Amino acid sequence: MTATPTRTALPDREEFCSAMAQLATGVAVVTTGSPDGPVGCTANAVLSLSTEPPSVLVSLASNGRTVQRASAHGGFAVNILGWHQRDLMHRFARLPAAERFQGVAYRDEAGCPALEDTAATVVCRLDQAPVALDHTLLIGRVLWTAQDPAARALVLYQRRQHAVAL
Repeated sequence: MTATPTRTALPDREEFCSAMAQLATGVAVVTTGSPDGPVGCTANAVLSLSTEPPSVLVSLASNGRTVQRASAHGGFAVNILGWHQRDLMHRFARLPAAERFQGVAYRDEAGCPALEDTAATVVCRLDQAPVALDHTLLIGRVLWTAQDPAARALVLYQRRQHAVAL
């Protein structure tokens, strides 16, 4: 027997976040270059937008440094984290921007920091950046990808971290 779902006509922020926590999602760090050095933040609103041409969409807060620098730079990298990188999820979400890259291994790819040892990295040229409410949708044309097929994926579900492996 399954429980009857709780229904809310117009949920408050907490109720909305609780409902959305039922959607399992991967975790990525979106990075870009800037004259002041690398910039990045944790994101879970990432999707494959198209295969022809290969394109991705990332939704980031419009007032964040990463989206502003990616727009100015004209490109970004989506670094899809593996289970072994869950510390990076917190680092890029919680630390002050100036401390996020301290001690983090990365290489420059098309002017974007590509984090080392990720489950996958997708480097993009910015194609469009439309604003949707309080977020900006970075739409990027894929320049190249790299992946580790053996990596265990880092997934958020019900506000907890989980590892997914085949």
